[in-house]
Amino acid sequence: MSLVLIVVALILGAFVHRPMLGRLGGGTAQHLLRLPGNLVHELAHAVMMLLTGYTVSDLKVSLFDPAGRGHVASGPPWTRFARPWLTNLVSPVAPAFVGLGVLAGLHVWSGAPALPTSLEALGPVAGLIPWTRWQLWVALPLAFSVAAEMSPSDVDFRIWRAPAFVAGVLIAGAVWALQRLAPGLVQGELLALDAVIVATAARALTMAAASAALVWPVAWALTRLRTRERAPT
Repeated sequence: MSLVLIVVALILGAFVHRPMLGRLGGGTAQHLLRLPGNLVHELAHAVMMLLTGYTVSDLKVSLFDPAGRGHVASGPPWTRFARPWLTNLVSPVAPAFVGLGVLAGLHVWSGAPALPTSLEALGPVAGLIPWTRWQLWVALPLAFSVAAEMSPSDVDFRIWRAPAFVAGVLIAGAVWALQRLAPGLVQGELLALDAVIVATAARALTMAAASAALVWPVAWALTRLRTRERAPT
């Protein structure tokens, strides 16, 4: 269940939040809204580089990057145990896991209720939203920024796919062997892990969905305004 929630949250970030962010234009205002999420994204890369044995030679957020993307560059290793394949396996996808954790934390801080699980629950859940709580109105824009930036970029995927394929084959082999040696062990451990992280995944998805609902009317209005300005008179 938690895997489904995580995948949905990442899909929302990549195919709803990012395009919506693009509709806000490419000026300073858009970069300022993007800045918190982009900072989390690049710091996640940098921390994983350090943890896997490499120094960080450069770090820029989108606001100060001429390409408008933000980037992190690794430097020389700080330990003889550093291995590039390990860094390339964990660093490119680190923003996804860190972003989900930040979204879950923002949900707790905001005081927002969980997503309704049925149409009948829409009314009761709406009644639990703390509309007058200032933390909610700070958390939602921050959550939008984090959600828009937490999915790995195209560059991240290119770096990650080869070591991820090798790791996937090795993990699949280990799971098959464990199933042969101790049937049911892997399934039991996965269910236990799911029970631990499902609440965090649900909180992250809640903030991703709520922040998209907040920003969508603004993005739609700006798109309509630009369309009218470009229309011939």
